[in-house]
Amino acid sequence: MVVTGAGGHLGGWIASILASGGVGVTATAGPGEDPGRLSAELVAAGVDPARLSVAACDLLDDPCWPAILEGHDALVHAAAPMPHVLPEQADTLMACARHGTLKVMEAAAAAGIRRVVATSSIMAALYDEQRAAGEVVTEAHWSAVGRDPMTAYAEAKTVAERELWAAAGRLGIATTAINPGILLGPGLTSSISPSLHLFREILSGKALFAPRILLPLADVRDVAWLHVAALASDAAIGERIFAVADQIWLADLIARIRARGHEHLPQPRALDDERAMKLADSFSILGYLRYDIGAERWVARDKAARLLKLNWRATDDTIAETIRYLEGRPATRHAA
Repeated sequence: MVVTGAGGHLGGWIASILASGGVGVTATAGPGEDPGRLSAELVAAGVDPARLSVAACDLLDDPCWPAILEGHDALVHAAAPMPHVLPEQADTLMACARHGTLKVMEAAAAAGIRRVVATSSIMAALYDEQRAAGEVVTEAHWSAVGRDPMTAYAEAKTVAERELWAAAGRLGIATTAINPGILLGPGLTSSISPSLHLFREILSGKALFAPRILLPLADVRDVAWLHVAALASDAAIGERIFAVADQIWLADLIARIRARGHEHLPQPRALDDERAMKLADSFSILGYLRYDIGAERWVARDKAARLLKLNWRATDDTIAETIRYLEGRPATRHAA
């Protein structure tokens, strides 16, 4: 089994769950990541070293893929760029989205891999211009690239998933896409994702204002399990599956954090939507969600449970464990 992006918050858990289930895992470390360090972190987190190998590979680097994929029958493609600061120019993100996805799928087909589970994003569905006002967002919806409201990241994730499905059909690969929202919960590697960085900013008292923004949340361990369960399920082939356990307002998330022994944190003030959009980029991941300020895009959350029997962890438990995890870690590097 190959897991790309194993240095990230989600990829590390996917590799761990697979190895714990007796599967041999070849994990990839992306640009700027030390494969030896990543291997040591995963082993320290409990991954059996006899079932783990780690190799460096860039999504856009053709030569690395044949050796990594050789001898494997399935691929979990979780690697994707997600910088803390959202770029105004989408060129790099788009290159990784379109060409990176295509290269990985073509390399998988050449290696004889016929089963792929890939990580997309809820953002590839949230901004469907055909969706009626108030209509719940489902897996049938697709964000409209090139139309407002779309950030560079949302466009990149939509393009990547479109490329995934086109390649899957052309190459004859049985494929599933998992579309997570914001992932919380403890990590296994030294990376801090933008989602966890937002949480850390709240813990450090930087959340001085709370835009009216609805956050689609899930526990990273549940989402990792969902990827693994999809691999084993014929019913998941050809499906997009949202990975959203709950939706809560940002102000509610901050209130729940303050209620868990952090009453000293500032009580954030509310802002009108127009001013909040102008200030969104000053508050971590909210730059990714600037077009969700003031919007109520409720997401269907039943498919993962119905199709793959997933029981989501309680949001309050995930929040409590995220607090414990981040309080026990120094400021560390970022990986997607």
